[in-house]
Amino acid sequence: MKAWKISRSIVLILFIVISVFLCVRKVDGAGVVQTLEMRNITLIIWGVFGLIVLIGYLIWLTVLKHNK
Repeated sequence: MKAWKISRSIVLILFIVISVFLCVRKVDGAGVVQTLEMRNITLIIWGVFGLIVLIGYLIWLTVLKHNK
């Protein structure tokens, strides 16, 4: 259970740092200038990825609690 809390904290910090990075960059890796619409689309895609990770963590938590 302690490992779950540590990994959850690390993933949360990484998610926030990468979200901030996506918001403040001016040009993406392909050289496309980041307008407000492009930033919103990028954050939506990042949010969907985060939701998938969150579902995985909830399944992992359920398994850990079930095994105790």
